[in-house]
Amino acid sequence: MQKSLIAGLLSALLLVIFALKNSNPVTIDFIIGKPVEGTPLSLVLLVTIIIGLIAGLLLSYPTIKKHKTKISENATEITKLNNILEEYKKEYGIHKNTAEEKSENETENKE
Repeated sequence: MQKSLIAGLLSALLLVIFALKNSNPVTIDFIIGKPVEGTPLSLVLLVTIIIGLIAGLLLSYPTIKKHKTKISENATEITKLNNILEEYKKEYGIHKNTAEEKSENETENKE
């Protein structure tokens, strides 16, 4: 928790320094309407970054949802296969430690 607090404070400090260094007024000329004058460059850059982040998240959402669905399906299949494996082990009298016991027996036989 302290690491995230320190990282947040450092990020805020860098943002303040960035805003102070880039406080020059700029003119923004949109396609429609009058140009907006006197907007600080740091504000323009910050708004542009935020819009880019939001657009990126919106465009990646379908892929993330697809991957989560696939992970869920795989987890369900793994559970089914583990249950089938346990049933076979019970049916044929195989214990979980059988492989360990065999390796111990082989070690004893070598000595």
